Amino acid sequence: MSCLDDRTAENVFAYLREVATLNPLGKNNDEEAGILEQMYGSLRFIDERTAAACYLNPDKHPAARLDHGNLIFPFGCNASQKKAVETAFSRQISVIQGPPGTGKTQTILNIVANIVRNGQTVMVVSGNNSATANVKEKMEKYGLDFIIAGLGKKDNKESFLKCQPPVPEDILSRTSGRRDTGRMEKETESVLQKLDAVFSLQASLARLKQEQEDMALEWKHFSMEKGSYGEGGRRKASSSDIIRLWIQCRLISEDREYGNTGLLKKLADRIRMLMIRIVCRYRLGIEHERYVPGHLYPLFTKLQALFYRYRSREIEKQIAAAEKGLASYDADRLLEILSDNSMTLFKDFLSEKYGSLPDIRFQSIDDMKGKGEEFIRRYPVVLSTTFSATTCQFTDRPYDYIIMDESSQIPVETGTLALSCARNAVIVGDDMQLPNVITGKTRASLAAITGKYRVDKGYDCSSNSFLKSVCTIVKDVPQTLLREHYRCHPRIINFCSRKFYGGNLLIMTEDKGEKDVLSAIRTVKGNHAAGRYNQREIDVVKEEVLPGLKEFGSIGIVTPYNRQADEFRKQLPGTDSATVHMYQGREKDAIIMSVVDNRISSFADDPSMLNVAVSRARKKFCLVVTGNRQTRQGNITDLLDYIEYNNCSITDSKITSIFDILYRQYTEQLTAYLEKHPKISRYPSENLTYGLICDIISSDIRFSCLEIKREYPLRDLIKDTSLMSEEETLYASREGTHIDFLYPTRFP
Repeated sequence: MSCLDDRTAENVFAYLREVATLNPLGKNNDEEAGILEQMYGSLRFIDERTAAACYLNPDKHPAARLDHGNLIFPFGCNASQKKAVETAFSRQISVIQGPPGTGKTQTILNIVANIVRNGQTVMVVSGNNSATANVKEKMEKYGLDFIIAGLGKKDNKESFLKCQPPVPEDILSRTSGRRDTGRMEKETESVLQKLDAVFSLQASLARLKQEQEDMALEWKHFSMEKGSYGEGGRRKASSSDIIRLWIQCRLISEDREYGNTGLLKKLADRIRMLMIRIVCRYRLGIEHERYVPGHLYPLFTKLQALFYRYRSREIEKQIAAAEKGLASYDADRLLEILSDNSMTLFKDFLSEKYGSLPDIRFQSIDDMKGKGEEFIRRYPVVLSTTFSATTCQFTDRPYDYIIMDESSQIPVETGTLALSCARNAVIVGDDMQLPNVITGKTRASLAAITGKYRVDKGYDCSSNSFLKSVCTIVKDVPQTLLREHYRCHPRIINFCSRKFYGGNLLIMTEDKGEKDVLSAIRTVKGNHAAGRYNQREIDVVKEEVLPGLKEFGSIGIVTPYNRQADEFRKQLPGTDSATVHMYQGREKDAIIMSVVDNRISSFADDPSMLNVAVSRARKKFCLVVTGNRQTRQGNITDLLDYIEYNNCSITDSKITSIFDILYRQYTEQLTAYLEKHPKISRYPSENLTYGLICDIISSDIRFSCLEIKREYPLRDLIKDTSLMSEEETLYASREGTHIDFLYPTRFP
């Protein structure tokens, strides 16, 4: 049955068919239909068992749940890659979010290996040939490219026909290991169970080391801004105990300031203060002072300082415990066994399969189509662009799987056609990287077409990539975030992790104390940019930046604008210069970003563009930006703040650094404390507001870089009181004067 017999699916398909008329490829004049339009025009049947049916009408065709047997990992894996592979074989449609440097290609290869070993077929597609070329190159490295047909457009098909890879002799002659398949599968399963424990310890260790680095940096800023404190403290308490004590003191202080001072209340506060003094002196080792309600700020500061010391000690112990736990496993050996066993099982399967297949060569494209069944048996893995996917379907039945890479750059209309080619789909991409580019003229035409159809906004081709559309349309589609990052220096990728991925990346690279891993150079003030070109920034790169980068093996220059990239190539012909869009998927030891604008525009400040630019740098990132004062805060100014904070430089900013770790844990424990009492706040409006804010922050990936901190003292935010009156200064310095809700980014 065709899913297009359904009115809802047919309406969405009709909308996409009309959108396809805007695609210029193959159009010679206004009357002639383009190639994509012709493809839509010729497609009248979409099997209701395909992934496209689930996408076109998810209510009628919900994505099915699948069962998988033993999985193999011939290309190795980590925790999130393993989860992504398992999910791909558990649901009809799944999504893999692959931030930079997290091993998307490795994950795709493992999925392909399991599909082929299950006797199934797969089409791997992307918006261009470079992503699929990575798959072919990696398979070729392991001598496995003979199972792949690199197709797509007509020229690629003809090139493939001229160079059809033979089955290697070492595959045909394999005999050892076949009788031990059952034993090897059990051993592999046992190794995977041990690796689950290893992965858990590795993740814990990565988080702890990152927290340790963040803690040390934050403590340095705290010491500079609030003074130096002696060692102090005993080890009988924990950092959580200190936070709880701090909360108790704050609540006592605020009750007094807000006039909650009845006789019984005063008596209760005296008893609580007596207990606090006892804890401070005998448990925390804080020198005895007569702390009384209304004059507790010095105690708050001492407790904050002790928190850093206690938490640092706890982290050291936890790191030691995690390292000891890892030492009890030979992680490298376990991964080696997993890869070797999996590769043996995979090659034994291929040997058995191809040993019984006749040696067949295809003479033409028509020959491939005429012998479709023989073709997909010989080449179970087909590579193509999404645009040409339907032209690579040589049988009446769809492929078992389609894997769509770089799906954040694929338009909805071409992604849908590719989805019609397979029963199951694995959509791979990254919401926080650059989407497909849509011009203003095309956007206006798309808006006119959208107005004619009543389709869900998730199908809107002007505002969605195919990745975003699938995540919006397919209900409860499982999404796996590849978390372990292996490419960039920790201080480089930590900006991206905190700003764009909610702090969820596990940084597996090591910080060896290198200086100026990130840097920024501001040009002198002035209107140096003329249109999309800034000669002053080119001069700065030439004279000041490049001379300091001689130690780096590869250097790239990126910029938001084509004109600036062209000028870099003309004036610095030996450098690799391009727009940020052209650099997606690439990497260099050092990256220089030229922003160009006198007033940073929304285009140059686009979060996806900055994420791509920064994450191209393995060892060094340098930002070249105007020295003009900016009237709006944005992503680039956040990056400047991050660079300054990590270099521990003192700025003239009127706003002090946010003590992120300190107040994050304070907020968590304050919320937990208040939840045990009748209300979170004494004011219903605050209870409602807090719940609403939490819902908003968790509802949209754009807000993942924000945190919510409650009751943040105003005195900790104001660094310079010179512009304030005496009355304002007195008010701001009160212990109970605080911001009800503060939303800092996840980095200072």
